[in-house]
Amino acid sequence: MELVTLSRVFAPAEADLLAARLEAAGFTPFVHGVGAALSMEGYSMGSGGIQVKVPADQEEAARKFLMEAPIADAWGDRFRTVYDRAMEAFHSGRTSVATLCDPVDTAFLLESGCSVQELFDFIEDAAGWGEPDFQSVLEVQQIRRDYFLGPMCGQWSGKVVPMSELPLKTDAVDGIAWLPRLMVKARLKLRGEMPSDLMYGCGGDRPFLQRMGMTLPGFLELVRDSGDDDRAIIEAVKRSRDGASVRG
Repeated sequence: MELVTLSRVFAPAEADLLAARLEAAGFTPFVHGVGAALSMEGYSMGSGGIQVKVPADQEEAARKFLMEAPIADAWGDRFRTVYDRAMEAFHSGRTSVATLCDPVDTAFLLESGCSVQELFDFIEDAAGWGEPDFQSVLEVQQIRRDYFLGPMCGQWSGKVVPMSELPLKTDAVDGIAWLPRLMVKARLKLRGEMPSDLMYGCGGDRPFLQRMGMTLPGFLELVRDSGDDDRAIIEAVKRSRDGASVRG
C-alpha cells in the first residue's frame, strides 16, 4: 500500500490529534518518524518531523478535509474536552492536582506545554469565583502552546523559578503597582517555569488587567512580542490604561 505524507508536525500530541481527526472522518492515518524527529535541538522539520500519512487513494479527499478542519481546531476541541472533564472531576470531589486528570489527559496537557497544576488553578478559580472564563483559558494556553512548540521546540526547560525571585506585589513601575510582578509571571508562564504556588491569571492579575483595559491573553501576547524589552510592555500598559480611562 502506497502512503503519502499529508503533514509534518513537531510533537507527538500534534500528530496524535491530527491522526484522530482523520480517523474520525473515515480516513486511515499512519504516524511515522516520532523517534527520528527528535534531534538535539528538539523536533526538527529539517530531519523530517513527525509525518502523518494516508493511503495514496485518500490523499485528495484528506487534504480537502484538512483545509476545512485545521489541526488547530482539533487541539482546541481536545483541550475543551479535557477542561470539561477536569471541571466535572473537581465538582465530584477530586479537588487536588494529583486526582484531577487521568494519565491520558495529563500526557495531552504536558505535550501541549500545560501542567496539571496550571489547569487545576484555572479550574479552581472558575469553580469558586466564576472566572477566568473558558475562552480566556483557551487563548492563554494557545499562546503558551505556540511558544512551547515553536521557540522551545516542544521541550520543557526543567527550570522552576522560586517565589523568592519574583518582585513583590507592592513593587511598582511608573507608579503602577503589581506590573513588575506580572511581567515576570507572564514570562514564566510562556516558558513553563512557574512554581506550583504561582498562577498566571490569579485573583490579583485579573482585576489589575481589567483596570488597565487589558485581558489575560492580550497581556501574555504583549509580553511574548516584547521579548526582554520591559519599557515596551510598560508603555503599552500605560496607553491601554489611559485609553480605558477615557472610554470609562
